[in-house]
Amino acid sequence: GKGNPMLRLARRVAFRPLASARAVGRAPSLTVGAAAAAAAAAATASFMARCEVSPAAGAPVPRSSDEEESWDRTIAAALPAVVAIKVNRVRAFDTASAGTVQATGFVVDAEQGIILTNRHVAGPGPVVAEAIFQNNEEVSLSLAYYDPVHDFAFFRFDPSALRHMKPTELRLAPEQAEVTSEILIIGNNAGEKCSIHRTTLARLDRNAPHYSRSSYNDFNTFYFHSASGTSGGSSGSPVLNKRGSAIALNAGGKSGTSAGF
Repeated sequence: GKGNPMLRLARRVAFRPLASARAVGRAPSLTVGAAAAAAAAAATASFMARCEVSPAAGAPVPRSSDEEESWDRTIAAALPAVVAIKVNRVRAFDTASAGTVQATGFVVDAEQGIILTNRHVAGPGPVVAEAIFQNNEEVSLSLAYYDPVHDFAFFRFDPSALRHMKPTELRLAPEQAEVTSEILIIGNNAGEKCSIHRTTLARLDRNAPHYSRSSYNDFNTFYFHSASGTSGGSSGSPVLNKRGSAIALNAGGKSGTSAGF
Protein backbone atom coordinates (compact mmCIF):
# COMPACT_ATOMS: atom_id res chain seq x y z
CA GLY A 1 0.00 0.00 0.00
CA LYS A 2 0.87 3.66 -0.20
CA GLY A 3 1.95 3.86 3.41
CA ASN A 4 4.18 0.79 3.39
CA PRO A 5 7.83 2.04 3.49
CA MET A 6 9.19 -1.37 2.42
CA LEU A 7 7.14 -1.38 -0.78
CA ARG A 8 8.19 2.19 -1.51
CA LEU A 9 11.85 1.17 -1.16
CA ALA A 10 11.26 -1.88 -3.36
CA ARG A 11 9.68 0.20 -6.10
CA ARG A 12 12.59 2.65 -5.91
CA VAL A 13 15.21 -0.10 -6.29
CA ALA A 14 13.39 -1.95 -9.07
CA PHE A 15 11.83 0.77 -11.16
CA ARG A 16 12.52 4.41 -10.27
CA PRO A 17 15.33 6.30 -11.93
CA LEU A 18 16.73 8.13 -8.81
CA ALA A 19 16.74 11.17 -6.70
CA SER A 20 19.77 13.45 -6.74
CA ALA A 21 22.32 13.10 -3.98
CA ARG A 22 24.17 15.72 -2.00
CA ALA A 23 27.75 16.36 -3.04
CA VAL A 24 30.16 15.10 -0.41
CA GLY A 25 32.28 17.92 0.99
CA ARG A 26 33.73 20.99 -0.73
CA ALA A 27 36.74 21.39 -2.95
CA PRO A 28 39.92 21.27 -0.84
CA SER A 29 42.11 24.31 -0.37
CA LEU A 30 45.28 24.49 -2.46
CA THR A 31 47.28 25.70 0.53
CA VAL A 32 47.54 23.33 3.47
CA GLY A 33 49.33 24.15 6.71
CA ALA A 34 51.76 21.79 8.42
CA ALA A 35 49.20 20.69 11.01
CA ALA A 36 46.56 20.02 8.37
CA ALA A 37 49.07 18.12 6.26
CA ALA A 38 50.05 15.95 9.23
CA ALA A 39 46.39 15.26 10.01
CA ALA A 40 45.72 14.34 6.38
CA ALA A 41 48.72 12.00 6.36
CA ALA A 42 47.56 10.33 9.59
CA ALA A 43 44.03 9.93 8.21
CA THR A 44 45.37 8.40 5.01
CA ALA A 45 47.56 5.95 6.93
CA SER A 46 44.62 4.99 9.13
CA PHE A 47 42.40 4.49 6.10
CA MET A 48 44.95 2.31 4.29
CA ALA A 49 45.36 0.20 7.43
CA ARG A 50 41.60 -0.41 7.60
CA CYS A 51 40.91 -1.15 3.95
CA GLU A 52 42.33 -3.26 1.17
CA VAL A 53 42.29 -1.12 -1.99
CA SER A 54 42.16 -3.28 -5.13
CA PRO A 55 42.75 -1.59 -8.52
CA ALA A 56 40.63 -2.76 -11.44
CA ALA A 57 42.23 -4.52 -14.39
CA GLY A 58 44.71 -2.38 -16.32
CA ALA A 59 47.23 0.27 -15.35
CA PRO A 60 45.96 2.98 -12.99
CA VAL A 61 45.28 6.39 -14.50
CA PRO A 62 47.17 9.26 -12.82
CA ARG A 63 44.75 11.51 -10.92
CA SER A 64 45.06 14.94 -9.36
CA SER A 65 45.37 15.32 -5.61
CA ASP A 66 42.01 17.15 -5.55
CA GLU A 67 40.34 14.19 -7.23
CA GLU A 68 41.94 11.71 -4.85
CA GLU A 69 40.84 13.74 -1.82
CA SER A 70 37.30 13.81 -3.21
CA TRP A 71 37.29 9.99 -3.44
CA ASP A 72 38.78 9.76 0.07
CA ARG A 73 35.87 11.79 1.43
CA THR A 74 33.38 9.64 -0.46
CA ILE A 75 34.88 6.43 0.92
CA ALA A 76 35.07 7.74 4.49
CA ALA A 77 31.39 8.79 4.35
CA ALA A 78 30.23 5.48 2.85
CA LEU A 79 32.15 2.99 5.02
CA PRO A 80 29.90 3.17 8.12
CA ALA A 81 26.89 2.20 5.97
CA VAL A 82 28.46 -0.92 4.40
CA VAL A 83 28.19 -4.26 6.20
CA ALA A 84 29.45 -7.79 5.73
CA ILE A 85 26.58 -10.29 5.80
CA LYS A 86 26.66 -13.92 6.93
CA VAL A 87 23.66 -16.09 6.09
CA ASN A 88 23.02 -19.67 7.25
CA ARG A 89 20.26 -21.28 5.19
CA VAL A 90 18.37 -24.54 4.90
CA ARG A 91 17.67 -26.34 1.63
CA ALA A 92 14.41 -24.64 0.71
CA PHE A 93 13.78 -26.40 -2.63
CA ASP A 94 15.19 -29.28 -4.67
CA THR A 95 17.12 -26.81 -6.84
CA ALA A 96 18.61 -24.99 -3.82
CA SER A 97 21.33 -26.02 -1.40
CA ALA A 98 21.87 -25.57 2.33
CA GLY A 99 24.96 -23.83 3.63
CA THR A 100 26.59 -20.60 4.74
CA VAL A 101 26.87 -17.55 2.50
CA GLN A 102 29.13 -14.51 2.90
CA ALA A 103 28.06 -11.36 1.11
CA THR A 104 27.64 -7.59 1.46
CA GLY A 105 24.83 -5.14 2.11
CA PHE A 106 24.44 -1.46 2.86
CA VAL A 107 22.12 0.62 4.99
CA VAL A 108 19.49 2.54 3.02
CA ASP A 109 17.36 3.61 6.00
CA ALA A 110 19.31 4.11 9.24
CA GLU A 111 16.28 5.09 11.30
CA GLN A 112 14.31 1.94 10.49
CA GLY A 113 17.36 -0.31 10.18
CA ILE A 114 16.91 -1.36 6.54
CA ILE A 115 19.79 -3.02 4.64
CA LEU A 116 19.73 -3.60 0.87
CA THR A 117 21.37 -6.71 -0.59
CA ASN A 118 20.72 -9.30 -3.32
CA ARG A 119 17.80 -11.68 -3.51
CA HIS A 120 20.21 -14.57 -4.12
CA VAL A 121 21.94 -13.66 -0.82
CA ALA A 122 18.74 -13.62 1.23
CA GLY A 123 17.48 -16.87 -0.28
CA PRO A 124 13.88 -18.10 -0.64
CA GLY A 125 13.70 -20.12 2.60
CA PRO A 126 14.28 -19.67 6.33
CA VAL A 127 17.65 -18.12 7.20
CA VAL A 128 19.68 -17.07 10.21
CA ALA A 129 21.60 -13.93 9.26
CA GLU A 130 23.81 -11.30 10.83
CA ALA A 131 25.49 -8.08 9.73
CA ILE A 132 29.00 -7.02 10.72
CA PHE A 133 29.64 -3.28 10.67
CA GLN A 134 33.01 -1.65 10.06
CA ASN A 135 33.75 -1.40 13.79
CA ASN A 136 33.13 -5.19 14.04
CA GLU A 137 29.83 -4.86 15.89
CA GLU A 138 27.46 -7.67 14.93
CA VAL A 139 23.66 -7.40 14.77
CA SER A 140 21.01 -9.99 13.96
CA LEU A 141 19.07 -9.62 10.71
CA SER A 142 15.54 -10.58 9.77
CA LEU A 143 14.28 -10.77 6.19
CA ALA A 144 12.00 -7.80 5.47
CA TYR A 145 11.41 -8.13 1.72
CA TYR A 146 12.34 -10.65 -0.98
CA ASP A 147 11.59 -9.51 -4.53
CA PRO A 148 9.71 -12.12 -6.59
CA VAL A 149 11.49 -11.22 -9.86
CA HIS A 150 14.56 -9.01 -9.55
CA ASP A 151 17.80 -9.68 -7.68
CA PHE A 152 17.35 -7.54 -4.57
CA ALA A 153 16.07 -7.99 -1.04
CA PHE A 154 15.92 -6.07 2.23
CA PHE A 155 17.06 -7.17 5.66
CA ARG A 156 16.05 -5.39 8.85
CA PHE A 157 18.11 -4.82 12.02
CA ASP A 158 17.52 -3.03 15.30
CA PRO A 159 19.51 0.27 15.22
CA SER A 160 19.52 0.37 19.03
CA ALA A 161 21.56 -2.86 19.03
CA LEU A 162 24.57 -0.84 17.81
CA ARG A 163 26.19 0.41 21.00
CA HIS A 164 29.45 1.94 19.75
CA MET A 165 28.51 3.62 16.47
CA LYS A 166 25.60 5.41 14.87
CA PRO A 167 24.55 3.85 11.56
CA THR A 168 24.57 6.01 8.45
CA GLU A 169 22.75 5.41 5.19
CA LEU A 170 23.55 5.61 1.48
CA ARG A 171 21.21 7.42 -0.86
CA LEU A 172 19.92 5.50 -3.89
CA ALA A 173 20.47 7.45 -7.11
CA PRO A 174 20.49 5.17 -10.20
CA GLU A 175 19.67 8.09 -12.53
CA GLN A 176 23.16 9.48 -11.89
CA ALA A 177 24.79 6.52 -13.67
CA GLU A 178 26.72 7.59 -16.76
CA VAL A 179 28.83 5.61 -19.20
CA THR A 180 32.62 6.22 -18.71
CA SER A 181 32.07 7.68 -15.23
CA GLU A 182 34.34 6.50 -12.44
CA ILE A 183 32.74 4.20 -9.89
CA LEU A 184 33.81 2.55 -6.66
CA ILE A 185 32.59 -0.71 -5.11
CA ILE A 186 32.99 -1.36 -1.38
CA GLY A 187 32.29 -4.88 -0.18
CA ASN A 188 33.17 -8.17 1.42
CA ASN A 189 35.07 -9.39 -1.65
CA ALA A 190 36.19 -13.04 -1.30
CA GLY A 191 35.30 -12.76 2.39
CA GLU A 192 37.73 -9.85 2.88
CA LYS A 193 35.76 -7.08 4.59
CA CYS A 194 36.26 -3.52 3.36
CA SER A 195 37.71 -4.44 -0.05
CA ILE A 196 37.53 -1.47 -2.43
CA HIS A 197 37.50 -1.63 -6.23
CA ARG A 198 37.69 1.41 -8.51
CA THR A 199 36.82 1.14 -12.17
CA THR A 200 34.83 2.74 -15.00
CA LEU A 201 31.17 2.20 -15.81
CA ALA A 202 31.12 0.72 -19.32
CA ARG A 203 27.47 -0.06 -20.12
CA LEU A 204 23.99 0.71 -18.83
CA ASP A 205 22.07 -1.65 -21.10
CA ARG A 206 23.46 -5.15 -20.64
CA ASN A 207 20.91 -7.96 -20.64
CA ALA A 208 20.37 -9.64 -17.27
CA PRO A 209 23.16 -12.24 -16.79
CA HIS A 210 22.29 -15.91 -17.14
CA TYR A 211 23.96 -17.79 -14.29
CA SER A 212 22.53 -21.30 -14.51
CA ARG A 213 19.75 -23.38 -16.07
CA SER A 214 18.81 -24.87 -12.70
CA SER A 215 18.93 -21.82 -10.40
CA TYR A 216 17.62 -18.26 -10.16
CA ASN A 217 18.18 -15.84 -13.05
CA ASP A 218 16.94 -12.26 -13.21
CA PHE A 219 14.97 -11.16 -16.28
CA ASN A 220 12.97 -8.34 -17.87
CA THR A 221 15.50 -5.67 -16.89
CA PHE A 222 18.87 -4.21 -17.87
CA TYR A 223 22.09 -4.43 -15.90
CA PHE A 224 25.07 -2.09 -15.70
CA HIS A 225 28.47 -3.52 -16.63
CA SER A 226 32.05 -2.70 -15.62
CA ALA A 227 35.41 -4.47 -15.42
CA SER A 228 35.34 -4.30 -11.62
CA GLY A 229 37.04 -7.64 -10.94
CA THR A 230 34.75 -8.39 -8.00
CA SER A 231 34.20 -12.00 -6.92
CA GLY A 232 32.24 -14.02 -4.37
CA GLY A 233 31.33 -12.02 -1.28
CA SER A 234 30.81 -8.79 -3.23
CA SER A 235 27.16 -9.58 -3.94
CA GLY A 236 25.10 -6.79 -2.44
CA SER A 237 27.91 -4.20 -2.49
CA PRO A 238 27.03 -0.57 -3.22
CA VAL A 239 28.28 0.85 -6.51
CA LEU A 240 29.17 4.47 -5.71
CA ASN A 241 29.88 7.51 -7.81
CA LYS A 242 32.16 10.29 -6.66
CA ARG A 243 29.26 12.13 -5.01
CA GLY A 244 28.70 9.18 -2.71
CA SER A 245 25.41 8.12 -4.29
CA ALA A 246 24.62 4.42 -4.64
CA ILE A 247 23.91 4.20 -8.37
CA ALA A 248 23.64 0.40 -8.45
CA LEU A 249 23.71 -2.84 -6.48
CA ASN A 250 26.55 -5.23 -7.31
CA ALA A 251 25.04 -8.61 -8.25
CA GLY A 252 27.57 -10.91 -9.90
CA GLY A 253 30.35 -11.42 -12.41
CA LYS A 254 31.66 -13.69 -15.15
CA SER A 255 34.07 -16.41 -14.01
CA GLY A 256 37.60 -16.12 -15.41
CA THR A 257 37.15 -12.48 -16.39
CA SER A 258 37.01 -9.08 -14.69
CA ALA A 259 33.41 -8.47 -15.83
CA GLY A 260 31.02 -7.39 -13.09
CA PHE A 261 27.27 -6.72 -13.23
